[in-house]
Amino acid sequence: MATIDSGERSALAGFRVTGQTLLMVGFTLVQTLALGLWLTLVADAPLISAASAVGLGVLTLGLVLEHVLTDATINGVSVSALPGKQAFAVSGSEALLWVLWLGVAQRLGGVDGILVAGALLAVLLMPQHTVEDNVLRGVAPFETVIDLGTAGFSVVEAVGATVWLLLVFEGQQFSGLLAALGLAGVDSSAVGLAALAVVLLVEHDIGVALAREG
Repeated sequence: MATIDSGERSALAGFRVTGQTLLMVGFTLVQTLALGLWLTLVADAPLISAASAVGLGVLTLGLVLEHVLTDATINGVSVSALPGKQAFAVSGSEALLWVLWLGVAQRLGGVDGILVAGALLAVLLMPQHTVEDNVLRGVAPFETVIDLGTAGFSVVEAVGATVWLLLVFEGQQFSGLLAALGLAGVDSSAVGLAALAVVLLVEHDIGVALAREG
């Protein structure tokens, strides 16, 4: 019988890690693009409108794809802990959190409103991420509702979202900072979305590592 020596095992392990990294980058880009497209569709639309409904649908589908790829990264492509109904339930609830976040920011207005909305998002993402982590680890969704392990990356994601929205809605107030960073002339919304992508990648790296520990 043919055997795999240590060198081949190392190569296979490296390939697996590379594949998992690519999946993580992939679902980070999916979430970033879904959020960016959603905000573009709904930023100037009434809460009850066709544009808002389309935006919510786009965001939910993007999050479904993100969660499916997250599941594949953690549990493997051939093993799914996130069946279809749960994927849509988890994604739909998260999409509604983003809608609430944006609504609070717009309702309060200005930098202060965005900061308050960011703090609210951090709090709401903690139970959201705990339930997602439970599902991905194959335990009952509501076995725990608040897990301190998910608090860290929930705050990270909320910070990224806050920076993004500040640069989209209040970009003119940060033109000096962008110029100091060598980004003078670059659209602040694009900088914000890029910053969100970087933060989401960090958040996903923490979240995937936590789920694997379980």
